[in-house]
Amino acid sequence: MNAVLPDRLLGVWAHPDDETYLSAALMRRVVAAGGHVTVVSATRGERGGDAAVAGPRLAARREHELLAAMAELGVTDVRVLGHPDGSCAVRDPEHAADEVTAILRDVRPDVVVTFGPDGITGHPDHVAVGWWTTLAVRRLAEPPQLLYATMVRDFVDRHRRRYPELPLTVEGDPVAVDATSLALRIVPSPDERRRKRAALTAHRSQTEPLISLVGHDRLHDWWIDETFREPTTAERLAEGHGVSTTSPDVLQASAPALAHSGTTSGRTGDHPIENRTDR
Repeated sequence: MNAVLPDRLLGVWAHPDDETYLSAALMRRVVAAGGHVTVVSATRGERGGDAAVAGPRLAARREHELLAAMAELGVTDVRVLGHPDGSCAVRDPEHAADEVTAILRDVRPDVVVTFGPDGITGHPDHVAVGWWTTLAVRRLAEPPQLLYATMVRDFVDRHRRRYPELPLTVEGDPVAVDATSLALRIVPSPDERRRKRAALTAHRSQTEPLISLVGHDRLHDWWIDETFREPTTAERLAEGHGVSTTSPDVLQASAPALAHSGTTSGRTGDHPIENRTDR
């Protein structure tokens, strides 16, 4: 679709680097158009990577990496909630949603991006954070547009052809939708692609091991387009997010068939899903 960029964008994610893989080009586009971007990370990602270095030192490093990555995109409003990594699914969702609601009322975004019920990778933290955000948006009398990061079938098929040895998610076959179900698809410009690459590189604790495994170019060519869909009617009315209750068939049957194009317009006018503990 030819969407008008929001003046104020809020992204709510689970771990440092989620935001970059899934929305770096979108964030950069909003900033470049003069808009404001707020990024929220529910955790500091202290369990991501080598267990030998997990804990407070890794948490501090990943928070620093998050700030550095956002600096590459021109994003200055970065907030970390500080929930223990791996614990989001056991938090009271209503209480956790209170935090997100407070941020919504402070930021007053036009658009909110987060995880849908599949959590992209099926990670419980991802699923939980998406649900907290959905609850928070529901509470507002005049809610912003809510968009879920998603995979499209052509991306999944392309990945399987190119990298059959590398699973897309730790939970098996990912949930994917047809491109006609997208509300927004960002195809990065050369500058946006360069900045996304720089932002991913800033998350060194997470990307350096991947580069050694798959190579620098492959890492940065893995997830190029950024794709988002609106919640389905069933998801808007749901009492909770759960991977087991949201199958690809359910998503495809209930998702609205929205028009789309390769880019979004301005106001006027391939992220790897690897086998890691925090994804």
